[in-house]
Amino acid sequence: MNERNVDPANWREICADYHQVTSYDRATLEEIWEERSYDRDNRPETYLSYPDALARVPLGQPEPPPAAPDLWAVLRNRRSKRDYLDQPLSLAELNLLLWATQGITGDLGDYQLRTAPSSGALYPIETFLFVQRVEGLEPGLYHLDVKAWELEALRHEPLEQISTTACEVALDQEHARRAGVNFLWTAVMERCRRKYYERAWRYVWWDSGHIAENLHLAATALGLGSVSMGAWYDRQAHEVLGIDGVEHFTTLMASVGKIGGEDWRADRRIEEG
Repeated sequence: MNERNVDPANWREICADYHQVTSYDRATLEEIWEERSYDRDNRPETYLSYPDALARVPLGQPEPPPAAPDLWAVLRNRRSKRDYLDQPLSLAELNLLLWATQGITGDLGDYQLRTAPSSGALYPIETFLFVQRVEGLEPGLYHLDVKAWELEALRHEPLEQISTTACEVALDQEHARRAGVNFLWTAVMERCRRKYYERAWRYVWWDSGHIAENLHLAATALGLGSVSMGAWYDRQAHEVLGIDGVEHFTTLMASVGKIGGEDWRADRRIEEG
């Protein structure tokens, strides 16, 4: 891993520097950008795939349920729900969740458009999955090949083992262990940085937020529970995924699972004791 060693005691100064250096100012912006350019013909590869994956699972065209609620009902009913049942998601449900977050919806020739917006249509965010309880899928670590619309199995592991890994990465949050699937999003920095330079460090977080909200709305429409997780062990996550943590790093986590569905207050948290 290529993560830099910094003094965490200086976090206020570091965060203030980040905010300042990524800010735009009318007096200096034109001068800063005068020598900059973006060569779209030589941009970084938009799509990540793993040719040596253990297995590839074609997802096919997602089919929404025939009686899906309307958008306004979904917005009204969305809540963070993490008291998951020991029941698997169907592969069709997972496919819909993935499509809601990263599905290709338009082709403009040299680039494609997706369900979630991205700064400059650069799509720096990648989707990794801790698959724990999904019908038709062996438990393990997967990556979404967006262009081929396939899941790439990077590692198969027993349910207990992959669930423990997901829980450990997610700062030991128990609902991550009980989830049907845990999403772990990452940013391939150069895709965005090549065009937007220092501002890219803001854009990748916004892109992740758009994707996550689409996940939660889709989960709500499907009657599933979901919750975002802002707390995870970055270094451990990078080691599990085999990424360097600098040029390619984690940006957000979320879990999804089956819930009782009778009252959102009961589904909201795991009952203590």
